[in-house]
Amino acid sequence: MQTYRLLPFALTLLAAPALAFNAVLPEAAPAQEVVADAAGGPPFDLTDKARVAAGKARYQSGCADFCHGHQPALFIDRQGLDPDYVYNTIREGGRGATPMPPWGDVFSPEEIWELVAYLKSLGQW
Repeated sequence: MQTYRLLPFALTLLAAPALAFNAVLPEAAPAQEVVADAAGGPPFDLTDKARVAAGKARYQSGCADFCHGHQPALFIDRQGLDPDYVYNTIREGGRGATPMPPWGDVFSPEEIWELVAYLKSLGQW
C-alpha cells in the first residue's frame, strides 16, 4: 500500500532531469528543411558511417548526458522499430506517454535523422 503513495514522488524524480534540461536549452536556430525521399523516409542512407557518427556524437553530448545515459539500452539489439516512428518520437517528444520533451525545435530534421541513424546502428530494425 505504501508503494502507491510513493509513485507520484518517483514519477516526479524521473521527469525532473528532462524538465530541467528543457529549461536550459539554448534557443534553436531556424529549422532547415530537409527533403525526405518520396516514401517520406530519411533524406540519406541510415547506414552512412558519417551520419551514424554525427548522430552518436549528438546523442552522447545531449541525450546521454541529461536523460538516457551513455548506453541507449532501449535500442541495443532492438528489432522491428520503424525509423519514422523513432524520428517522430524525437521530434515531437513522448506526448504524455513518457517525460521526453520534443526536440523538433532544437534539432534540425537532418540532425534528428542522424540520431535515428545512430540508434538504428545499435539494433536490427
